Amino acid sequence: MREKYSYAGKPSKVKNAASVSGVLIKLFGGGFAFRVYNDKHDFVDYEINHDDLSITIDSDALASFYSYKDQHSLDHSPEVLGLSVIEK
Repeated sequence: MREKYSYAGKPSKVKNAASVSGVLIKLFGGGFAFRVYNDKHDFVDYEINHDDLSITIDSDALASFYSYKDQHSLDHSPEVLGLSVIEK
């Protein structure tokens, strides 16, 4: 699929995103983008407008879920953040 479509009122090239690997990044001004690298280590950051995109976290992502009462976060693993165990 390399056709052009009118997207947000602009003639835009379209490429199927199925099975593309990338990185979800937090933007400095707020919000998120999907960063896709090519074989030369260049990247494109895609603004996320999809409202219910499925994501699978790779086993080597060094990511962990944190929960405290009704607050829940996804961040780097405790090892990456240098956190200490306070309770077992």
